[in-house]
Amino acid sequence: MPHQKLHDYLRWIFIGAPVIILSNGMVHLFRSAGLIKEATIGIVIGNGINIVFDWVFIVLMGKGTAGAALATAVGFLCSTVYYFACIAKEISKKNELYSISPNSLSVTPAMTADVVKIGIPGALITVMISVSNIVLNNYISIYGSDAVAAYGIAYKIDMFPIMLSVGLSQGVAPLMGYCYGAGQKLRLKRVMRYATIDGTILGGLFTVMFIAASQILTSIFFTDKELVALSASFLRVLALSAPCLGIINTVTSYFQALGKAVNSLVITLMRNLILFIPGVIILNKLF
Repeated sequence: MPHQKLHDYLRWIFIGAPVIILSNGMVHLFRSAGLIKEATIGIVIGNGINIVFDWVFIVLMGKGTAGAALATAVGFLCSTVYYFACIAKEISKKNELYSISPNSLSVTPAMTADVVKIGIPGALITVMISVSNIVLNNYISIYGSDAVAAYGIAYKIDMFPIMLSVGLSQGVAPLMGYCYGAGQKLRLKRVMRYATIDGTILGGLFTVMFIAASQILTSIFFTDKELVALSASFLRVLALSAPCLGIINTVTSYFQALGKAVNSLVITLMRNLILFIPGVIILNKLF
């Protein structure tokens, strides 16, 4: 039965793969061209429709995992249609950055090499994050289902500063790439400095809030006092790293924006593989 559910889910995801890829690609295209508002609206449209159709397909129509995948595909389809409408609008305004002419769609070997050079490390980053989470969850499961549930809630809460830091670093990446390409080294340093400082301050504020209000935040999800206390202790520890997120994510985006994907890959390797996994194993034995 689980295999059938996985098959149903993957079938619709594979069918929707073209629009999923297009939508995600267009987000970065719009961001790099300065159309931040349009990129954001497309994300909101896709996710909003995904949420609505999750309820329709799963709750009303009882399609289960297949319904979840179908809702995802429909959401990305709608965001893709919106992005194409935005491109048509920009073409009508004579924006030279956008074109659907076959001459503009030619792919050179050098372009392909650059995409692969940056894309493969980016894919490996996602894989390594998944691997590190699997290892961590396996070790947490040693201490029972309560520990897994408590950590899961703490991690979800901790995703707020993580995602905000990622959004900040990705938001300035096109600007850093532009400054680098235009040879504006002074402006590049200024952007890098401001983004790092802002990210560190943002993380510091979350650290203070999570340490001070960990019990209140985790009690939103649990009623059992022991689970609240356990989850709060996880959250307080996770909060300690929040100020570092502004540095790590900004530096990673900096290297990606400059086309130095190997450097960003090394940072991720250090964080998620070389230091993290041995750290989990060693600290579990010591404590």
